[in-house]
Amino acid sequence: MSNISDALEIRQKYKHFRILVIGRANAGKTTLLKRVCNTTEEPSIYNEGKSNLLEGTDKRGVHDINRAFTFASNPQFLFHDSAGFEAGSEEELKEVQAFIAEHAKANEVADQLHAIWPVSTSPLLQMFCFTPDIARPLLELENRFFNEERPQNVPLVAIFTKFDDLIIQVYDDDKSEDENRQAAEHELETKFKKPLYGYRFPPKAHVCTEDLNDDEGSHQDQVKELMTKTADSLDDLALKLLFVSVQQNNLELCIHSALEYMHHYSSGLSKKNQIRNALSWFSHAYQEDHVRMSHV
Repeated sequence: MSNISDALEIRQKYKHFRILVIGRANAGKTTLLKRVCNTTEEPSIYNEGKSNLLEGTDKRGVHDINRAFTFASNPQFLFHDSAGFEAGSEEELKEVQAFIAEHAKANEVADQLHAIWPVSTSPLLQMFCFTPDIARPLLELENRFFNEERPQNVPLVAIFTKFDDLIIQVYDDDKSEDENRQAAEHELETKFKKPLYGYRFPPKAHVCTEDLNDDEGSHQDQVKELMTKTADSLDDLALKLLFVSVQQNNLELCIHSALEYMHHYSSGLSKKNQIRNALSWFSHAYQEDHVRMSHV
């Protein structure tokens, strides 16, 4: 869909972007999502009575893939968390596959699954420290997930978290900091990225994060990369508009998306329509200026 008017009409009907986050326990998923939403608050899961099920409890490790959670500072993102495949249970894989299939075929955009973020932490690569001939970055069920067919209308972006932990694992006191970093990058490339993209259904893109717990670090630059690659992986213009406009922390992504669209689709349009199309990528600005634009 290249007609931004049609896409905008669809986009205006929906206020939430739904993301499935897949990853093992302690992969840094919550920390990552806090950085995405630029918040320090804990996630909230609400029941039908609008009561926060997590408030005042310590049950954050209890996952229900069918119950969305959000952050009060950015409620337009709806996240679903799978329990991961640590236990190797066939039921865990089936649960994730069923969830993706159900939301992929939903008729209403609001009920659809819009993106998948499989979060993998570098400790998955610890096996190479033991017996090299069995060093595998993914578990059997994770291998199957990337090799078995799933709805292809839901883009998948792989996230490698805690790269700083991987540097520690390969650290050699006789090497420089740069050399140790290069060694970790080599392990990540050969033992994870290369096999991952060799599967039948590889991710659309990937990002690598580190030191997300460091408040003085470059976490927002890393988040910008994730958001940009997720936006670029969305083929549906209405969903891309929805994703870009609901995220509140990356003005550069709004500008990037607007310029990219204008470059490809604004030829022959009047100046008025060009301005309208550009403002469509900035939801708050567009809503505020929509009435004024009618008089241009």
